[in-house]
Amino acid sequence: MYSRNSQDRLQEILDFITEITLGNYTYTLSLKNQKSELEQIVLSLNTMVEEIDTSVHQINFEKSKEVTENIVFTLDHNLHIISYSDNVSTILKYPERDLINKPIKLILSENTKLPEDIYELSTKSFEQNLPFQVSLLHTNGYIWSGYGYFHRMVSKENLTYTLSIFKEVYINERMNTNMLNQQTGAHSYPSEYRSLLLQDQRNLGKRLHKYVTKRLDRKLKKLDVISREVGGSTSKIKIIFKRAYGETIYAYHLRKRLEKAYTLLKDTSTPINEIAEECGFKSFSHFSRSFKNKYHMTATQIRKS
Repeated sequence: MYSRNSQDRLQEILDFITEITLGNYTYTLSLKNQKSELEQIVLSLNTMVEEIDTSVHQINFEKSKEVTENIVFTLDHNLHIISYSDNVSTILKYPERDLINKPIKLILSENTKLPEDIYELSTKSFEQNLPFQVSLLHTNGYIWSGYGYFHRMVSKENLTYTLSIFKEVYINERMNTNMLNQQTGAHSYPSEYRSLLLQDQRNLGKRLHKYVTKRLDRKLKKLDVISREVGGSTSKIKIIFKRAYGETIYAYHLRKRLEKAYTLLKDTSTPINEIAEECGFKSFSHFSRSFKNKYHMTATQIRKS
């Protein structure tokens, strides 16, 4: 039996696997100071993410290139955050209240060690151009790692520093697409070509949605049958659909059938029992219960209203 801490850790791992399944290879998951089976799984997942992040884009290198992503913090003499580049919120998901005037160490992982002598660090970084490993914490506990440069800023007023962190990432046609969209005001992120795997997830999601909405007149088959017919594993189609539509496949299917029934009740004179059958309910009592649970009125009351 898992302890409470182990259960929480297991949920973090499952959430991280979901990110990987959906094509996000930007983060790793921080390791705990434990030699447990769960930590061995985390270590294996982190290694796998690094391999995938490299190999998946090499499949089609013409549409994928390695670029440098850079985030910057300005710090006061106590190493509290004064300001930061706007992509920090996008990458790490922190609101402004959790960053401004807060110590930078609050979002540094245990793997990042700033030396006691900050002046020495800033001098070496500036004069010798020496980077050091920096790992930043995402709000969900993930790790965003890169190489940092620490500079002491010259000013007549208060002493300040900058911490600039660089990470090599793979991007592709979304870079050019985003630049074009910024000029036109359009919004298309994430692009169709963010990665080959992510594109596959979207295509699977579209097939799933089409499959479900074409079957509002009948009961859906079991998940293993659906997965074979749309071309994806059972676990994958569950994750993809819930992430895209906020409901399970069956909950979404039921809701759409009831919405169809509502429309037919309001816009047609078709008998209620025929509407129930047309919306895939073989049992009229099941239709009545489901309809009232959703609309808090019976089908007869809706029609009369």
